[in-house]
Amino acid sequence: MFNIMKRLVIVAFALMLIACASGVTRMDNATSNAAPVIAPKVKSISLWLNDDAKKLVGDNLKFNQDVLRSTIERSLQAQDIIKTDAIQSLDVEITGFRVRSNFTAIMFGFMAGNDNIEGIVSLKDDGGKVLKKAKVNASYALGGIAGGQDDARMGWLYEAFAKHALAEVTGVPVK
Repeated sequence: MFNIMKRLVIVAFALMLIACASGVTRMDNATSNAAPVIAPKVKSISLWLNDDAKKLVGDNLKFNQDVLRSTIERSLQAQDIIKTDAIQSLDVEITGFRVRSNFTAIMFGFMAGNDNIEGIVSLKDDGGKVLKKAKVNASYALGGIAGGQDDARMGWLYEAFAKHALAEVTGVPVK
């Protein structure tokens, strides 16, 4: 009986570790810890849903691209990266997302899959040339009373995605 309980605890702990994840896949030749291309400043942030993501809106009404954009903008402002005289811009193309219902997240947790946001973050110069480009993803699979609340889940997703967008601009990897 003790061995079974011990194994269940280990499995539960392992599932907790993988329940929330985020990451970046480089799409250019630069490494993730490369120095900024020119200067870590951007003049503007564009965020939009591609055609595939637009199709998901009807089934994922809790996803709010305006809140995601404002979270990215806030993280850049906190690092004093947005400057009106900068020559670079940040483009964020959302390629996919999924948001579980509150009931599903609370009742079934990770067994109902995860909430996620996927996109392509591009740092461009003033002529539109892509300087850096990466696929960014953030996922959240916890559930239960604490982890299943919409604000907790979506807030974590938006913040995780914003951290990786910030890393693309500054060249400093997410810790």
